[in-house]
Amino acid sequence: MGFGLVMIVLGALIFLDRMGAGYGLREGWPWVVVALGVGGLFRNRRSIGAWVTTIVGILILCGKYYSIHISLPEVIKLYFLPILLIVIGLFWLLRHRKD
Repeated sequence: MGFGLVMIVLGALIFLDRMGAGYGLREGWPWVVVALGVGGLFRNRRSIGAWVTTIVGILILCGKYYSIHISLPEVIKLYFLPILLIVIGLFWLLRHRKD
């Protein structure tokens, strides 16, 4: 389910970019994170990884569009999100490997 939602979101973002709407993958990548989380929630509502992924995606969107400013050291600002996404991705891979 999550993979299907990601494909739909990616297709829509690429379509908007090619139409010249000025909103493409560079601006819309947080929606991919949200789609992965929501797809995981459709599959299993008790999945901690799906909840964390959805919440992280929503926080990224809120920070981007609603100007939520959190005062953090520059090192954390640079590396926290990529590391968090990598950890979430690894968690998803290990979880699906068990199934």
